[in-house]
Amino acid sequence: MGMQKLVAVAVVVALVSLVLNNVAAFTPNWVYQTLEEGRKRSVGLWKMCFTSKGVLGGNNRLGQGDERECHSLGWGSEPSGLQESRNTVKLQFDMMRACNLIATVALTAGQLIFLMGLIELPIVSQDSEWWEEAIAAVFQLASFVLVIGLVTFYRIGPYTHLSWSCYLDIVACLLATLAAAILIWNILHRREDCMAPRVIVISRTLTARFRRGLDNDYVESPC
Repeated sequence: MGMQKLVAVAVVVALVSLVLNNVAAFTPNWVYQTLEEGRKRSVGLWKMCFTSKGVLGGNNRLGQGDERECHSLGWGSEPSGLQESRNTVKLQFDMMRACNLIATVALTAGQLIFLMGLIELPIVSQDSEWWEEAIAAVFQLASFVLVIGLVTFYRIGPYTHLSWSCYLDIVACLLATLAAAILIWNILHRREDCMAPRVIVISRTLTARFRRGLDNDYVESPC
């Protein structure tokens, strides 16, 4: 029962990772950039917003100070800032979009495999040998591809700064790694308990090696 609880905990952790990964993807706050003309903008994976100056009031609040003008982005977009290479930025965002989508599919697949095991489908059940291993594999895949995507942002321009959406995706990556680690630990721990033979024979008369009527105890292993 404790083993199944660990699987459920890992799936919940992966669900939080899935939510954070999607929030990071669809918010326009991956990086903050300064352009050649001095304008500033926030760029996300699928959306980009400019900050334009309006009529300044005493409090400098939105509506009297900064107004946002947003545009959609897609594959092949080149949202480069000041002193940034367009090809580098294009590669970074396309790689991150692809990794984000793969991670979303993998984390969703893990949730579906878990649910199919709960409802005891004929082909998928909690007693299947591959059920827990399959969930761990897709969670590990999500963690791996997110790491690949995030590593591409190790080099950015001098007038570009990472924003909170990027850090949110880092948290999602860490949670996916944690979910996979919980499952892998659970699998290895269970196999370690099952390495012993089905029946363990313990003799009380080890000194009487050639005695015929040995007094033996038979202890069933947990597996």
